[in-house]
Order: sequence, then structure tokens, then C-alpha cells
Amino acid sequence: MAFDEYPEAFLWRCDHCGYEVAFKPHDFYACVAELKARGWTFNPPERRGVDTWGHRCGRCRKPLAEMLKMPLKEVGR
Repeated sequence: MAFDEYPEAFLWRCDHCGYEVAFKPHDFYACVAELKARGWTFNPPERRGVDTWGHRCGRCRKPLAEMLKMPLKEVGR
């Protein structure tokens, strides 16, 4: 699991490198917005084929050039 909630903190962990970020548990969505501003990505379970969310820090996320090289998938056929 890449996210843990404790009484004293929200903790996110990068699935790729293990880097951790902790916030005081005040507003979950404000914390998510801050992480997105830092370049973190969040992938829902459906997209990953597993039952947990995926998280990657800004240093580990795929660069745009690498994403543009990925093959397109057909949808709706």
C-alpha cells in the first residue's frame, strides 16, 4: 500500500523508489493537491489491474517523451 493514515500523519510512499512524504492529517484533498503540484502521479486500481492505488513521486514518473512512445490501445471494439 502506498498510502497510510495515522492519527498524527498522512503518509504517501512512491511505489517505485520508496520515497515517503508525510503531512499533518488536516485535509486529505489539500495534501493530494500538494503532491500533484510536486509532480506525483496517482493511478487508480482499475487502471493497474490490482486492488490498490499506485503512487509515483515526481522523480520517478515517466517523462512525457517516454509516454508518447507507448503504443496506443484500441477501445470499444
